[in-house]
Amino acid sequence: MKYLILLFLISQSALLSAQQTSTNDLPEEPVYDTTNIDIKSINSFYFCSKLYKIPRDCEGKDQSKCCSFSGHLRTEEKMSSGQLGCYNGTSLFWMYFKNEEEAKSNLENYAPQIKKQMKKFSQKEIKLSLCGQETTAYKINYVTMEGHNGYQINAYGTINGQSVFIQLMSTKELKSSNEIQSVFQQIVKF
Repeated sequence: MKYLILLFLISQSALLSAQQTSTNDLPEEPVYDTTNIDIKSINSFYFCSKLYKIPRDCEGKDQSKCCSFSGHLRTEEKMSSGQLGCYNGTSLFWMYFKNEEEAKSNLENYAPQIKKQMKKFSQKEIKLSLCGQETTAYKINYVTMEGHNGYQINAYGTINGQSVFIQLMSTKELKSSNEIQSVFQQIVKF
């Protein structure tokens, strides 16, 4: 019996010593190994620090008001992006940057990169208001090598302290912001 008690005390002492060593080795703040976070929503989304309601009328014939949001946060680079897509083929994609120069560079480098991959390509500068601020924007029309038409409006700006590059994409030609869903009109006007 003495041996069992002695063995119990020795094992408890070793266990307590191991616990003290491991707690001393822990960092003061928790460390997460999460480097990417995906976010999905059918209710609301944030764009440049403002909350927007997502249109969700998905029962009728007109699917243009049936939309959903997805976002992605890369914690290592401290960058995030988002996309609001509607079932009629219109979507808004955005990516936040550290500063306006990076957002502008992304806008300027985008068209030359995709032009090489298209059968037909045209780009023209247009006037665009991004959350009420005039900004540089380009309207892009293209035909893929497979013969599919694509239409985009790309822009950049700094809104509420956040530098952002946006792409408004559609399967139909984008002539006026009056032709797109009201949730998109709250963000872009052209």
